[in-house]
Amino acid sequence: MLQLLNDIPNSSARRDELHHRLESLDRADRVQLLCLALDDPYPPIRHDVAEALQQELDDVLTRFLEHIAAGVEPPENITTVLNVPRELLPDRSERARIAACVALEASPSPETTLEVIGQLITDESSDLRYQALIAMHHLDPGSSALREAALHALLHDSDSEIVVIASQIAVSNAWADMLPALLEARTRVRGEDRHQVTFSIGELIDASDATAKDLPPEIRRDMIDECIRALRDEPLTAAAARTLANIEAQEATGALHALIDRWFAHPILKVDAAVALLKLGNPRGEKYLSQALGFRRKDARGYALRMVGEHRLKRLFDHLVEVANSQGYHADTATLAIRDFGGERAQSVLANLANSHPDEEIRGLATRGLQASKKDAPTDPFMGTDGRVSNS
Repeated sequence: MLQLLNDIPNSSARRDELHHRLESLDRADRVQLLCLALDDPYPPIRHDVAEALQQELDDVLTRFLEHIAAGVEPPENITTVLNVPRELLPDRSERARIAACVALEASPSPETTLEVIGQLITDESSDLRYQALIAMHHLDPGSSALREAALHALLHDSDSEIVVIASQIAVSNAWADMLPALLEARTRVRGEDRHQVTFSIGELIDASDATAKDLPPEIRRDMIDECIRALRDEPLTAAAARTLANIEAQEATGALHALIDRWFAHPILKVDAAVALLKLGNPRGEKYLSQALGFRRKDARGYALRMVGEHRLKRLFDHLVEVANSQGYHADTATLAIRDFGGERAQSVLANLANSHPDEEIRGLATRGLQASKKDAPTDPFMGTDGRVSNS
């Protein structure tokens, strides 16, 4: 029996029926249904179809989806195996091509699929280009094909959302040599997307061999001004504060102090400002983090604990140990912070927690943290360059 959903006009009911059938059909009928639903007009259904196809992928289905993504009619031998009527093929549908790209993120043969998806980077459809770039990242995050696609998008794509995705891909791979392309892309985008590219530039400097000195002075000044303005926009505040630290914006310390002093700013955002000041070498950063450890708000207090661990603030280490050994609300958070802190002293504390903490969950967390800490083996923050213990 041919598996179609077309006779159900209501989108929600059609989606419910899709899920009902996916649970009750055998694999052959299930795959047929999914292949024929790639072009469904309701976006949530196409998303569900793509995710369900990821669980069914084999060589034949992968080849089918590669042809659909490319906008090419699949060979008859493939459609015969899948029992998909050729007159119902959705290979010319942009919606189906995009859904196929999503499904192919889990391809069992990424090299072959990457060649197909890579051809879509210059497609006329911006939606298809966007999804193709994401699919390439999933298929092989560090591939030369993805690198070329991201560079092309940064330099040439007219869709600002694609430019943002390409900038984030450059950051995730720490491609320092793409900094000039990100700077060029920043001149072509506006509004929220410009902010995101600016933040990506800061993240690339933090994640790679690029430095703040690589920024042309006038561009760096413009980025600082942009981020200072963004400090007042709560959805952007945290990223703006991190970017100011990453581009070594000593000129912004006054604005970061003002954020900490602002009455109605969220306490977590004030912690972000403190971390930025800490990274800029300003003493108020550590002082405020110390104060935040005593905040009444649990979310801000927990965030401050994690920042103490992440930034390895030696003077506050004993506070982490005290909280972790307690049975208080943030014992688990402090344990994670100690794991992040690393070094022999942190490992010793984790070992004690794993053996003797009264809470089973904390013991398990400490055990896993100890294993991770030993594996990562960071430089001991309490050990000076001369090999002596230092508490400064």
